[in-house]
Amino acid sequence: MLAAFALLVVVAPAFMGPGKRLPLTQTPTDFGLGFESVAFEPPDLPITIRAWWIPAARSKAAVVMVHGGGLDNRSLPYANGLALAADLVAHGYSVLAIDLRNYGESDATPNHRITFGDSEANDVIGAMNHLGARHPGLRFGALGMSMGGETALYAAARDRRLEAVVTDGTFAESGPIAANFASAATGIPKFLLPPLLWSAQHLHAMDLSRGRALDVAGAIAPRPVLLIHNAADPIVPAEDARRLAAAISSSELWITAAPVSVGDLGPFGTHVQCYKLNPEEYVKRVTDFFDRVFGKPRT
Repeated sequence: MLAAFALLVVVAPAFMGPGKRLPLTQTPTDFGLGFESVAFEPPDLPITIRAWWIPAARSKAAVVMVHGGGLDNRSLPYANGLALAADLVAHGYSVLAIDLRNYGESDATPNHRITFGDSEANDVIGAMNHLGARHPGLRFGALGMSMGGETALYAAARDRRLEAVVTDGTFAESGPIAANFASAATGIPKFLLPPLLWSAQHLHAMDLSRGRALDVAGAIAPRPVLLIHNAADPIVPAEDARRLAAAISSSELWITAAPVSVGDLGPFGTHVQCYKLNPEEYVKRVTDFFDRVFGKPRT
């Protein structure tokens, strides 16, 4: 038993990283969308980021859609991301759905490590570089789920071309929610996780506290941010969204009501399920938010 647990301590932290790549089983075509597969380099590393460019007719702006951590990719299957992309396109927003580094079909980094949004922000910046070169004058927003929201916040803090950001289920800092994520991903009870998290940091060189959007929040205002969160999120507490709202003076907060029953949502519960639980209200809130930014001239 002790030997088995020791092996678990060494192996289980792999669940905290990107791990096995989730294959793409759907494309925008499955949702009636025309698209182009594109590739570009981020500004920090000679790696290739792969994405789908889904243009809208008479586009108001391009929304860079950013998936979360764990088993995820540019199709955002757990969050119904391609259905959401179709709704954005129908409202006049082109979408660039990207595979972050170490995920989907994008290249791995030399150390194969995730940084919970910090380095990944360069993939969003690279996306804007790519689209800006192809479509001069194009304006940019971002919509990110969980770690993807953290990535978008870091990108906005570093690049003022990102005029508006929507986050969904995003953490204020990654360290405190590591146990919640690891438990949901592995099925291991949280009371058994401290040695595994220690192993992730000290044996696997993973900085579980690297994602701290709170540290860069002051650089985002006055550009607007819409923070979406479900009240019953078991992975990232809704308090994280409140903390981000307090730190970003130009933000607005929408905490959606907990569902009467979580049904078959699985171990991640209502985490990044706000669109799936209430798609009409979600699309109205998000597109109204973007319209307030992109319906007027750039400032």
